[in-house]
Formats: sequence, structure tokens, C-alpha cells
Amino acid sequence: MQQAIDIRDAMAKFIYANLFDWIVDKINRSLAMGKEKTGRSINILDIYGFESFEKNSFEQFCINYANERLQQHCYRHLFKLEQEEYELDGIDWTKVDFQDNQECLDLFEKKPIGIISLLDEESNFDKATDLAFANKLKQHLKANPCYRGDREEFGIRHYAGEVIYDTSGFLNKNRDTVHPDTIQLLSSSSEDLLKLFASSFANQSKKTASSIHIEISDFQKQTVATKFKDVLFKLMQQLESTAPHFICCIKPNNKQVPGMYNNDLVFEQLRSYSLLEVVRISRSGYPTRMTHQEFCLRYGVLLPEDHERKDPLSMSVSILRKFDILPEMYRVGYTKLYFRVGQIVVLEEVRKQVLQGTLEVQKCYSGPHTPRHFHELKGVVIILQSFVRGEIARRQYKDSLESKQKDANKENDELLVAVLQIQSAIRCWLAQRHLNQLQKSKKLIQDRPKPAKKTTEVKNSSICFRINIFKNLVACCVKPVLAGLACRNFTFCCRRPRKAGFGG
Repeated sequence: MQQAIDIRDAMAKFIYANLFDWIVDKINRSLAMGKEKTGRSINILDIYGFESFEKNSFEQFCINYANERLQQHCYRHLFKLEQEEYELDGIDWTKVDFQDNQECLDLFEKKPIGIISLLDEESNFDKATDLAFANKLKQHLKANPCYRGDREEFGIRHYAGEVIYDTSGFLNKNRDTVHPDTIQLLSSSSEDLLKLFASSFANQSKKTASSIHIEISDFQKQTVATKFKDVLFKLMQQLESTAPHFICCIKPNNKQVPGMYNNDLVFEQLRSYSLLEVVRISRSGYPTRMTHQEFCLRYGVLLPEDHERKDPLSMSVSILRKFDILPEMYRVGYTKLYFRVGQIVVLEEVRKQVLQGTLEVQKCYSGPHTPRHFHELKGVVIILQSFVRGEIARRQYKDSLESKQKDANKENDELLVAVLQIQSAIRCWLAQRHLNQLQKSKKLIQDRPKPAKKTTEVKNSSICFRINIFKNLVACCVKPVLAGLACRNFTFCCRRPRKAGFGG
């Protein structure tokens, strides 16, 4: 029955954790702008609060472990990196001692006798008990100054104070494994979201197992403490790639009521967070830093021109000596200049005055020269505009002539077609009238009696008559057409037909 309850609780935790991740993923997707638009960003990490209750269990153990790791990250940036940079750059510096929590972190993470390693080792045994785990911790860690063991409890001296942990339930909470039957059950569910959780878990198990060459069953048996440590290490890798700024919250009292300020509690927090050491380093340190190249590029205008050929280090020292910056207010390193608070303001004021004077000189010089230069430029622009406008006008005139010529040719072609149609109609009418006259004349000749003639004379007269008809047709039809085509100005003149015969 107890095993069934544990599996039920593990399934509930699995669904809750996946649902939480799913909601966070949806929120991130809705806020995402794409990698190409996120060159720089500001991220806020709200870390766990340090927890110490009357009964502290596995949850408080993980939370306080994360606080220790994040606190070391803070120490590293506020103390270690600060002082290491001074030493590497050759700065004469009195080292400030601070409370380092590396020994406490070794108590958690050291292999094979760290608390997490020993907890995982006991969790792999089905018959192991919480009491056996407590005895094992006492046996291996009693020499560590940050550890204190007592029966089923053990104490850890954290940076914020000592916390007593009750080992009851440590092994069961650390196992918290998802049984394969649970994944199969969720896969057969009618809810699409549960199917998605099951398939995502199976795919992640296969991917992780193949990448680190372990069996899938062994991956599923990874303990909660190990997974928590892996996730914490990934978070620390991301934090190391950023420029961090820290905000420390101070609890005014333990009763959670407003208007009450416990001096001893606040002072204890300031001591445990090493804020007093931070203030000491800030007062005795050099917060303003610039490389020699950056310093010369910004303040090199304050030196005469004969100093511009010197190296950046010599120029930096010359600038500081020229403006009587006290030696105790700055330090010259191998690569950088270090200034105390407020010292760089003096140089900024001098630089501002020099630049202001330069602007005044430029205004005095530019006053009379600028109008003359403007008028010269205006004259050149006008000449250029005249050339451009002339070219544009010539092109427009040429285009208009071509368009008019095309329109005239088109109109002449239409007129020519109309003239030819009129000529053809008139010639057709004249030819028909002439044919009618010939027919009437032939009929009159036939009706009139004539003396008999010889056959040859009759034939000759018939041939002459046909020749005359052909000549008249040519004179009437062909010659006017040729004359109209030869006349390109298409001036059409119609002569009145002669009274004798026909023509035109």
C-alpha cells in the first residue's frame, strides 16, 4: 500500500511539474521576438529565499543548496574577480578578507563523500532507511567544520546561519522516480496534454540516454537531487555569461509585521551576506576603469599636438599629471586606468570646456565664410539646374516633333485611302456610263443601213473600234490613278469631263 501511495504521489508531481513547464513555455513563446531581434536583453532572476523552519526537510535542503551556489556567484563577482583583476593588472592593493562558502559547497557536491553523492547511493538501495542515511553522513562528514550530526538529524552551517535538517522522508523524496507503467498510463489517456507529457518524457529519456551512453531505465532512476544539481549548474553557466547586478533584500523582523525593525536581525543579515565587506571594497576600490586606448581617445584633445605621437600609456600619465590628479586617487595598471569615485568628473569638466571653446572658434570662423560658400554653391546649383532643364526641354521638343510627325503621317494615310475610294467610285460610274453610250452607238450603227463592204474592211474597222475603246479606258482609269499616287501632297483636282466623249 505504501508503494502504491508513493507511485501515486510521484505521478501527481510529474503532472504538476510538466504542466508548470508547459505554461512557462507558452508564456515564453508569446513573448519571444526571434533571435535576430534580441541582440541585448535584461534578465531578472528571483532566487529562492533562505529557509530555516522548526522542521526542515528535503525541500529546504535543495533550496538552501541553491542559495549557497548563487551566493558564491555573488561573492565571486563582488570579491574574487574584483581583487583578482587588481592583482593581474599590477595594482598595489590591500586584499580584503571575506567569508568564502566554498567549503560548504564541497560538503554538498564533493564526490564520493558529499551529501548528494551519499544520498544518491543510499537511494539506490530499496531496503535503505533514513536512519542509515543519517549514520552514513555522520560517519563520513564528521570532520567537516560545516557539518554537525545527531541521530536522525544533521546540521549545516550555511552562509546565513546553521540549519538543522530532519532526515525523515529524505530517501523517498529523493527517489521520486516515475514508473514506466505511469508513463504508459498517461499515454493511453484521453487528454491530449497528458499524452504530450508522456511522449516528451520518453523522447527526452531516449535523447539523454543516447548522448551519455546509459540505459533508459538508469536515466529514469536519476534522483531528484542529481537532477536539481544539473539544472542548477546549467543556470550558473548562463549567469557566468552575463554582467550581473545584485539586489539584496533585508528582512526587518521575523514576525512579518510592519513598522518593526530588529537591529540585531538586520545586522546579522548584513554580516551573513558579507555586505560590510562589499562596502569596504567599494570605498577602498576603484570603480571607474578605462583602458589606456579609450582614455587617450577621449581625453587626448587636452594635450598639445606634440604629445599625440606617444604611446597610450605615456599619454595617459601626461594627462593625469597636467591636471594635477592626486596619485592616491588613481592607479595605473598594465592595461587600464583605475579611478576612485568622482575623479573622472574633473577630466570631464575640462574636456567639456575645451570642446566648448573649440565650438566658439569654429563659429567665429564659419560666420563670414559660410554665406560666401553658400552663394557659390547656390550659383553652381543654378548653372547645373539650367543645363538640366535645357536638356529636358530639348528632349520634350524632340518627342513632341516625333509625335506630331506620326500623327500627320497617320492623317495623310487616312486621307489617301479616302481619295482612292472616291476616285475608284467616280471611275466606276464613268466606265459604266461610257459602256452604255457604246452600246447605244453600236445599236444605232446596226439599225442604220450600210453599203456592203469587203470582209477585210469590216475586220479592219472592227479592230480600230476596239483599239479606240481600249485607249479611252486607259485614259479614263489608269492614268488618273498613277497621277494620284505620284502626288505626295495629295492635292486632288478633278477636271470636268469633255463634252465630246468622256475622260477625267
